[in-house]
Amino acid sequence: MISGTYLASPSPPPSHPLNDTSAAQAASLSRNRRSVGEPGKYWPQNSTIKITIYDCPMDDPYVQAVKNAASQWQAHINLNFEFVSGEDGDVRITQNLPGDNSGGSEVGIDAKNTSLPYPTMSLPMDHTAASFELVVLHEFGHMLGAHHEHQHPDANIPWNQASLDARFTPQQQQVNFLPLPRNDTYDFSPYDGDSVMHYSIDPAWVTDNTWRSRNATLSADDIDWAKKAYPKPPVS
Repeated sequence: MISGTYLASPSPPPSHPLNDTSAAQAASLSRNRRSVGEPGKYWPQNSTIKITIYDCPMDDPYVQAVKNAASQWQAHINLNFEFVSGEDGDVRITQNLPGDNSGGSEVGIDAKNTSLPYPTMSLPMDHTAASFELVVLHEFGHMLGAHHEHQHPDANIPWNQASLDARFTPQQQQVNFLPLPRNDTYDFSPYDGDSVMHYSIDPAWVTDNTWRSRNATLSADDIDWAKKAYPKPPVS
């Protein structure tokens, strides 16, 4: 599971608009390409993805908050998100312990390889937090088959290796920080620093001590990727 969002530490400057937010083979490889996606893990076109949230009644405000955020992706794709009760969802969401505002998700149809009753996505417990929508958008991006934009080979982020080594295991670094290989597994378009799939970068994680912000909403390239990965049929 990709750890999709991290709380940056130390906290960003007070002027930062997201000062409580982190930065947490279904399809043909011939699909149109945009952003950092993995087409071999995209869901089948025009399919319905059943989503369940453990220990949460369907009329709970938490479910509605997740639906509201996820609908921003669904507006641009030909997939249907069906939220269901119980434990038998294609995507199974668990809530983190209190105070943990990070998130994580399997990438695309990797969720189908996760045995019941294990979750395929984790989200913060507090749906009223200012960062909640952003975390949901980020994790649903992973669920659709998108990877981290800051791992784009052209991002050229000057990671402070000693700092990463002190905070994260080699596996965490490989999965969540270091550049992806430029090969046929991934689709790359020009690097998009405004992508919702991009972490905010803690100054302690890089050698130039610069805070890098992130977008709190889907960027134009995020939307373009979604439309091309899951194209809707033309309107007649």
